[in-house]
Amino acid sequence: MSEPMIENSMQLEYIAYYSLFLENIQIEKTGSKDTKQRDRYTQLITMINQAPFDVAYKKYQEISLADTDIQLFTESQINRARRMASLEMGLPLPD
Repeated sequence: MSEPMIENSMQLEYIAYYSLFLENIQIEKTGSKDTKQRDRYTQLITMINQAPFDVAYKKYQEISLADTDIQLFTESQINRARRMASLEMGLPLPD
């Protein structure tokens, strides 16, 4: 995944949920039992609400290095992850 511009905890939380849902989609698609990356995002979401932004952002940077390649996802899967992240955070749905 290319590095998004993240300036605050709310943006970081959205990206963490988005990445979490992409990992869920990848697990569903491949039938993989490896949930380590998904679990890292779950832990990051908890951290975002408890730690200073710079600490959580550094953790995100470490986690994102192991992300599944975004090119493996279809546009509809990417849009699905965006919608799910928006719903999870109570944000307006993306177009």
